Amino acid sequence: MRTRCLAALISGLASLAPAWADTVHLTNGRTFENVIAETTATEVKIRMPGGSLSLPRSHVLRVEASDSAFAGYVRRKAEILGTGTAADWLALAQWARLHGQAQGAREAALAAAQLDPRLEGLAPLLREHGYVLDEQLDRWIPYADSMRRRGFELADGQWLSREEAEARQRAREEEMERRRVERAAVQAAQATQAVREAELALAHLELRQRLERTEPSVVVVSPPVYFFPSTWYGPSPSPPCDGCGREPDPPVTRPEPRDTWSSRSVFHVPGSLLPGSLGGSRGSHP
Repeated sequence: MRTRCLAALISGLASLAPAWADTVHLTNGRTFENVIAETTATEVKIRMPGGSLSLPRSHVLRVEASDSAFAGYVRRKAEILGTGTAADWLALAQWARLHGQAQGAREAALAAAQLDPRLEGLAPLLREHGYVLDEQLDRWIPYADSMRRRGFELADGQWLSREEAEARQRAREEEMERRRVERAAVQAAQATQAVREAELALAHLELRQRLERTEPSVVVVSPPVYFFPSTWYGPSPSPPCDGCGREPDPPVTRPEPRDTWSSRSVFHVPGSLLPGSLGGSRGSHP
């Protein structure tokens, strides 16, 4: 099993065997940097991350080997491909890590793990890339695969047992149901309040319409009116006495009776609603 896996890995790496991290200069002034160039008698094939391009050699001015870290990794990998030991691949992984080639470091470390999973110094490199050693399989696998093999599930960014994950899921569903019931209760209360306000508005409108259709009745209430006659009669004169030695009383002048039945001589009675009842003429009373 391990032999087949190693063969598959070497086969994948072999696809880059003839490759070098190159810089290709074209006759039209264009330049391709950090590419893989394969030169034949008639053409130059340029491999790039997005695909490949084949050009006639007459269109290529020159091809320069790059001194980049990627180029160094490719060269070193080509030297040990197919013949390197676990220690060789580990050394390449350490070189790639030191020169910032994380992808190359992971690739070389996995190649070393295929040859010797318990090689000293290999574990730190693979753990950096999220791999753990499965004791049952005796090989390095991704950490997530290891947790799933042990019965754990990833929930909300945490690895939980199946029972804990199911309990958390039930709690989440219950909380969602509780919030749904609360929202429904609030909506029902709002709907009831809206109906009540509509009924009050309708009753108010009906009352206004009923009052507008009804003509008001005017009732005139006459307040009590008091009349005081102002005709005055003085004391009767003394009868004449002949031979009594007393002089007779002077004649009494009887004033003419005054008409006191005018409406202007009416006093205002509190509570009266008749206009003009406040302006009674008091001068007409004695």
